[in-house]
Formats: sequence, C-alpha cells, structure tokens
Amino acid sequence: MTSEDEKILTLYIDAYSPTTIPMARLAQYMEALAVMLGNEHGVHFSTLKAGSTQLVVRINREECPKVVDQLDRVRRGEASQDALRARDEIDRLLADDNAIGYIYEGSNQRAQIIDFPGVKRPKPVKYGPFTQEGTLDGVLVSVTGTDQTIHIQLQNGSIKYTGIETDRETARRLALHFFEPIRLLGVGRWMREEDGNWTLKRFKVRGFNVLQNLELADVVDNLRDTGGSEWRDMEDPFEALSELRDHKDELH
Repeated sequence: MTSEDEKILTLYIDAYSPTTIPMARLAQYMEALAVMLGNEHGVHFSTLKAGSTQLVVRINREECPKVVDQLDRVRRGEASQDALRARDEIDRLLADDNAIGYIYEGSNQRAQIIDFPGVKRPKPVKYGPFTQEGTLDGVLVSVTGTDQTIHIQLQNGSIKYTGIETDRETARRLALHFFEPIRLLGVGRWMREEDGNWTLKRFKVRGFNVLQNLELADVVDNLRDTGGSEWRDMEDPFEALSELRDHKDELH
C-alpha cells in the first residue's frame, strides 16, 4: 500500500525490459491483465519498472476489496470465464516469450498473489492415432472417385468430415441420399490434438443408416452454419433442398 487511498499490484514478466519490450506485446499483457482484474474504472496503469519487465497498476481504495476478491476467485478457478481466459492468456504470452511471471502486492516480490508458470507449464500432449469402431453423423454433401475406393464428405454444422472411404456398392446406395442426414457405421482413425480436440484422420464405412428423425429444419440449420455457405443467403432454403432431393438422381 502506498497510501490509505490505493493498492499497488505488479505483474512481473521475466522477459524483456521496459526499454526492449515491444509496444504491441506490452499492450497484449496490459489488456489481459485489465480483463483479469476487472473493475475497470478503479484500476489504472501506473508505470513500468526495471528488473525484467514489471507492469505496475494502482487500485482505487473503494475498488480494493473487489479486486482482492476477484484475484482470489481467479486463483481458485471460480471467476468469470472472461477473467479465467485472461489469466490463461497471460500464461500463454509468457510461454511464448520463454518466460514465467507472477503478480505481487506492494514492494515485496515475495508477496506473490498469482503465479504464472508460463514456459514451465506442462506441455500439451498429442495422443494417437487410435483406431476404433464408431459412427459419424451428418448431411451427405460429396461422393467422389472413379476407382474401387470412393471418397465421401459429411457436413455437421461447421464441421466437415473428410477422409471417409467406402466401396462402390455402398457409395451407390449412399448417393441416393444426397443432402440427407445419415449415420455412417465403420472404423475410424482418430488423433487427440494438443488442444484436446479429436481430429478424424480416416474413416472406413461398413454401412449406414438414414436419420429420418432429424427434421428438415435441422438439416437447413446445419448447412446455414457452414462458413461461406450459399445456403445462408437463400431466400427459401427449404424449397431448394426439396428440389435437390427430388432431382438427386440427376446429381450422379
């Protein structure tokens, strides 16, 4: 505390110095810190101190209890999603800068409130690929190929499944259900990426079911959710989809 009217908090960044940190990078740290602290009208930038880079902020007296509570909730992982994302963004920036960091109160660097492991945080792990029986749901949007292996694409909202293969006979029967919701049955090869998401590498179709229980409105919504899709701009997508289904034999 510098006076009875304010509290001083400092984000210690174990990288750069006040004279070498790029302005754009400093702005990223400042923005994330401001979101994490919240209470924007009572939190003010004060100065940059040497000793790597130390970003000093002042907290108005009336906002001090709110900011202390906010940091406590961030530390426990119970703050708002915006605040927790800002905390993770600071940690990501530090990792990218090959650094660690922490927030401390007053002039005592040992009075650390929140630690950011940064470059020392455990590295995300990629798993796989794994092969297992499974299903894929979506709208059939592509059937292509001239050899014995036919390639298929399914659209499910913003997700497009590719790398799907089947034989000619299954493809012939599938092609009768263009732009219809289907469930493919078969064996998939999946990879768990570093961000925790699963990526389909290959799927071998052994059979399929037509999903009659998926209403036409849901199909249209899935198609309209696709980025860059012409379906989003159609005045009457239901009529257009009906025409495609009525003339699906002409598509093959």
